[in-house]
Amino acid sequence: MKTNDTDKSLASRVTRSSNAKTFYRMLHLLLVAALLLPVLTALGGAVDVRGKRHVDTMTVNLYLGSGTGRVLALNPADPGYLTNLVATVTGSYYEILASQPPVRLQGVADEIATRMPDMVAVEEASLIRTESPGDLIIGGTNPATHVVLDYLQILVDALAARGARYAVVSTADEIDVELPMFNLQTGAIDDVRLTDRDAILVRTDLPSGQLRVGNPQHGNFKNVIEIPSIGLSVLRGWCSVDLFVRGEELRCICTHLEEETVPQIQLLQAQELLSGPARINLPVILAGDFNADTLRRNGTRTYDALIAAGFTDAWAALHPADLAGGLTWGHDESLADPNTPPLWRIDLVLFRGTRLRATQAEAIDIALDRTQRPLWASDHACVAAQVQFQPGPKGLR
Repeated sequence: MKTNDTDKSLASRVTRSSNAKTFYRMLHLLLVAALLLPVLTALGGAVDVRGKRHVDTMTVNLYLGSGTGRVLALNPADPGYLTNLVATVTGSYYEILASQPPVRLQGVADEIATRMPDMVAVEEASLIRTESPGDLIIGGTNPATHVVLDYLQILVDALAARGARYAVVSTADEIDVELPMFNLQTGAIDDVRLTDRDAILVRTDLPSGQLRVGNPQHGNFKNVIEIPSIGLSVLRGWCSVDLFVRGEELRCICTHLEEETVPQIQLLQAQELLSGPARINLPVILAGDFNADTLRRNGTRTYDALIAAGFTDAWAALHPADLAGGLTWGHDESLADPNTPPLWRIDLVLFRGTRLRATQAEAIDIALDRTQRPLWASDHACVAAQVQFQPGPKGLR
């Protein structure tokens, strides 16, 4: 049958109208997707539109602000021990104040709020309390309770001020020591108490289907430095939490191992981790300050033991040609020397799991925008890493 010109014109208009509707419908969908993507990203923490499941994590040592080695090195048998103790503790206390922890922690909060990791492992989250006048010098035993600095609370408050909602979901108290010092303002002999803590922070602004926590645990290592002459145990420990992240379950552990000066104790502490909280038939993220140089330059073998136990180092996995890079520790104690860079890589994000692989790893030396001390937020760089779940059966390590 022949088609006249009127029919052809009508058919052409219908076709153009249909094509236009399809075009505008697709354009509308694209515009909606473009508008929703930033919102979804903010809600989900680096949403992967391809449906891949990942966990973003950071580890950061907040740094007390002064070294404690000078106090521990004093000889209790010295006739002038008490005088030396008061003088040394006084110097350390005022060095801590001079390091301006609240200022430094603002820098840490900036970095966390910029990246918005699902979980943050925190070491040296110090709590400093005083009693004035003190009673230790006269044999008293009243604990100091006046809070001077609570690093953990300062950090959480600083994050909240930036719109980054985090909660402390697991903590471990480590060394808790109270010593006499001279108060330079009042002239009294005060007591100052330091409680060292590790902690895990988790985002609270995500739907429970994307992130929820359970089973918080903590513990102290049995293998520690003992100083019987002054009745002090240098406690170290760990804390953990089980995360349910975007349909996956895993255990996150934060730890702070003993320093490299006692490598055997450090190694024994790592073995306690492996036989304790890390001994589970779940994928594990193990993050913290291990005090073990990955290039073995500080005489430790802890890193090798953790790798032999099946853990993968996120940095090494993604930077195999730069194993000497990613350095995280080495600034001077006063954070004042711009020519003292990090020397060792001792802050790590390790993971174990047949379905896990590292997709991001970065060492971030948090420099403050200042010309006077403190120049950095910590004597440690923090480490940010992302691990991703690959397709496969769940529940396998």
